[in-house]
Amino acid sequence: MTILAAVIVVVTLIVMTTGRQPAVLALICALVVAGLAGIATPAELFAGLSNGGVITIAAMLVIAKGVLYTGVITRVTYRLLNGVTTATQTLARLVPPVGVASALINTTPIVAMLIPAAKELERQSGVPARGVLLPIAHATTLAGSATLIGTSSNLLIAGIADPAGVELTMFSFVPIAVPVALVGWGVLFLLAPRMLRGATEHKERKLEWRAEIPVARGSNAVGRTAAALGVATTPDFELLEIQRWGEAVDADQPMQADDVLVYRATESGVRTLWASPRFGQAPQDLYMVSISTDEQKSVRDLEVDDNIEVIAAQTSKLLRDAPARPGEMCLVTARSVEKLADNPLVGLWQKVAGKAPQTRKTWIALLILLAVVTSAALNLAPIELIAVTGATLMVVTGVLTPRSAVRALNWNILAIIAGSVGLGVIVVNSGLGDIISSAILSLSTGSAALVVLVIAVGTTILTNIVSNAAAAAILTPVALTVADTTGMDPILLLTLIGTCISFTFINPFSHQSNLMVMKPGGYSAATFVRFGIPLILVCVVTAFLVGWGLLLLR
Repeated sequence: MTILAAVIVVVTLIVMTTGRQPAVLALICALVVAGLAGIATPAELFAGLSNGGVITIAAMLVIAKGVLYTGVITRVTYRLLNGVTTATQTLARLVPPVGVASALINTTPIVAMLIPAAKELERQSGVPARGVLLPIAHATTLAGSATLIGTSSNLLIAGIADPAGVELTMFSFVPIAVPVALVGWGVLFLLAPRMLRGATEHKERKLEWRAEIPVARGSNAVGRTAAALGVATTPDFELLEIQRWGEAVDADQPMQADDVLVYRATESGVRTLWASPRFGQAPQDLYMVSISTDEQKSVRDLEVDDNIEVIAAQTSKLLRDAPARPGEMCLVTARSVEKLADNPLVGLWQKVAGKAPQTRKTWIALLILLAVVTSAALNLAPIELIAVTGATLMVVTGVLTPRSAVRALNWNILAIIAGSVGLGVIVVNSGLGDIISSAILSLSTGSAALVVLVIAVGTTILTNIVSNAAAAAILTPVALTVADTTGMDPILLLTLIGTCISFTFINPFSHQSNLMVMKPGGYSAATFVRFGIPLILVCVVTAFLVGWGLLLLR
């Protein structure tokens, strides 16, 4: 039974790591095989669907959506960036407040919001986004592990540990996570100017946007050629073809109503084309949109109805074929901000003039978040109940519509986390967890300090190979077993794991924030390795020293 469980777990982790099949599918197959083999009952394998950690994660996604929808973080960010002239100065202004925000809400939308801000700063002030985005992504990841609600892995650890009688509170992770985050931030400030020097290639000077401009009925363009109108070729755009009823025609043909002109353009070129009265005018605004999810969809899937139309994306493909990857930027027209807020693919947006969405609900959303954090800190009720109450208040007070709240839920992430709980059950019920625990104790030769070191190093390696949720689900029961065997404080070991799970610095595919900044910052996989190795080494050593010090004090 143990051998079969080991095969199931290893194969599942390999499939999840390679990405050749969806992670959800790999987890479901693992749970089904384990159930048929009698390793655990269906109720145990699918307990993740009712796990308190998973419920809290879902509720916090709604709360985060409400806070972000008010635009308060975007407005604060642009004020902080006012007048900065260097990447170091930018990091000094952004890292502390962004770190605090990351400890309270999901880090992914925060990073998504910072991408357009960094790119606009690069265009206006010459501060290279390359020197800002990767350090910010790592800074948010480090800070997110400081509180129970800061990361999904912390909530998952708490949800798995609770039935074993180990209760993790709002600030249980602070003693280890905060010192590690502060030291890690210091390393980021030292490394970024030296290892991330040089500007990103300036997008405004390259025709890297694919724009599709429709020709309205009765517009000035109908019956005339693009060359005659002066919209064929300029330094900012180049007409590639005309799409007519799904078929490509030569770019020198006279235009007809409902034609779509396909351009290669700069961002400013896209704005110029969209604003041109030659193609007709519509009562809509142009928005820069950041994709938020990792669903297998194209940018055209943003067009859920006639209220939103994709105008351009940074791709060489037709828009219907361009994948909607997390962090990708698109230019879309929309009749209202509410239509964008309701779209499940949209993370954050801003008008191309640079103004963030404004709403009278800002203070309501912030008060709800504050109430959730305070209630959780004071342990007034179970964390899942507090979070669900906060999510409900976001809807009842009108910060979010019911539809927006439902669409804030990333079902793919929730399914992976719930499935990972089942993977942890396989590890425990099969005895595999005991074997791993025995191996840790054997490697540590009975030394508590070495136990801390082995767990810190093992967690760091695993989290850079598999998802955070899988690492948390596997290591949490192992840590509980080690604590029970050695008499060590289980909370110390669990918070050590929660902190080290955030060390996803060398693999761009190990954390969604890494993928989001990879293209906008012009980073390669080698960049992540070079920049991440010294950061990981310092953070692991710091986590070990702090954990060992706390162990001695107890």
